[in-house]
Amino acid sequence: MTTPMILCVEDEPSLRDDIAFELHEAGYAVVAVADASKALAFLESRRPDLILCDILLPGMDGRSFMSQLRQTRPDLDDVPFVFLTALSSRQQVIDGRIAGADDYLTKPIDYDLLRATVDSRLARMKRLREMPGDRSGLAALDRLALGVVLIDAKGAVVHANPLARRLADEAGILLSGRISTSGEDGRKLSALLGALNTDEGMSPTGLRLSGGGHLMVVGMSLPARTHHDEAVAMLILSGADDQPPLDSATLSQLFDLTPMEAQVACLLAEGLRRNQIADHLAISGTTVAFHLRNIFYKTGVQRQAELVALVLSVPQALPILSTTQDERGL
Repeated sequence: MTTPMILCVEDEPSLRDDIAFELHEAGYAVVAVADASKALAFLESRRPDLILCDILLPGMDGRSFMSQLRQTRPDLDDVPFVFLTALSSRQQVIDGRIAGADDYLTKPIDYDLLRATVDSRLARMKRLREMPGDRSGLAALDRLALGVVLIDAKGAVVHANPLARRLADEAGILLSGRISTSGEDGRKLSALLGALNTDEGMSPTGLRLSGGGHLMVVGMSLPARTHHDEAVAMLILSGADDQPPLDSATLSQLFDLTPMEAQVACLLAEGLRRNQIADHLAISGTTVAFHLRNIFYKTGVQRQAELVALVLSVPQALPILSTTQDERGL
């Protein structure tokens, strides 16, 4: 069995040596460097199993180092990132978690806690990699033009693709540890997660971005799994300002929907409730319900959140279809 490798980025020589010694004694391979530039050079040719990094580094600080990794190295998104810091104010912890940190250890370092943190983070990643099914699907999620967040039964993030991390960062949503945010958006998000945990489903939740735009968050429950920390729910994040208009004609063609059914599906995906759809289309609520039953049957979904997720995915799929057809000369 390969010995797990820890990359430690710490500029204080004595502390760096102590951390390396403690982790060697615990059975880990350790690469210890003094700054972010040396860490980046190491990462060009090697992949660690976990990164420990001081926040206050000379030159590029720890937050900037982590931010660069999250933006330029999606292949390292599943590598746990743990900050070492003498600064433990609530806002600093929040800022670090927004940027993508998985955990914090405060100085002076408690070495029992250090070993326990490293052990637990690596054990979690090992369980995730050994889950039934093909984990290579996570790489496909990373290429989607929709933000996708997988969540376990405790509300902790199992995986978030790069677009989800960017959208969540703009909206002030924490994707490290248990997914959360503050204020009214936090209450909406908690209600959505609570509904997923009880398998009740829920309408799309619209959150306002800090820049004044809107973030659409759609939740779906996933089939129950064996391991307690495996993904049991999925959130789909889409920035309303970044998305092309929903195409009712394409929906009609793909799922054999009538024009009215396609309009109902699009309005639902845009966040309108059933009574608002009825008012918008000048039809009765009973007629809306009738169209929704037909839409569920034709698309093969069973719940409203699943339908919204399906509709939101359609615009992003079209360019791939077009490229394939062009390549075949169709």
